[in-house]
This record gives sequence, structure tokens and C-alpha cells, in this order.
Amino acid sequence: MKRPESSIKLLTLAEAASILKISKRTLHRMIQNRQIPAFKVGGQWRILESRFQEWVEEEENTAPKAG
Repeated sequence: MKRPESSIKLLTLAEAASILKISKRTLHRMIQNRQIPAFKVGGQWRILESRFQEWVEEEENTAPKAG
């Protein structure tokens, strides 16, 4: 089933890095190590926002608890 084009949101490396508060270089390294799901469009890395949100939630649930 196809999604309407307006429902697909892609993040740039700069946008995703800003959300995570890390450098673009660190994010790129994480993508290269397949830690974050991403793909290239015209030579530029893009991250599907919905997959990115899922990844953040998974990381949040598996992160060691402080205290």
C-alpha cells in the first residue's frame, strides 16, 4: 500500500544530528556502522522520520537507567 507523498517525512543529517544533539560527523559514523537506519537519495543521506522516531524509542527503552 502506498502512502500519500505528504505523509512521508525525510530528515537530513543536520536535522537528525540537531535532534540528537550530536555532530553530523558522529551521526554519519553511526549510519556507517548501521546503528541508525538511513539511505542515500541523490548522494545525500536521508533518514525516514518514522523509522528515526522508532529507533529513538528503542534506544530509550534499552538505555541503562541512571541511579
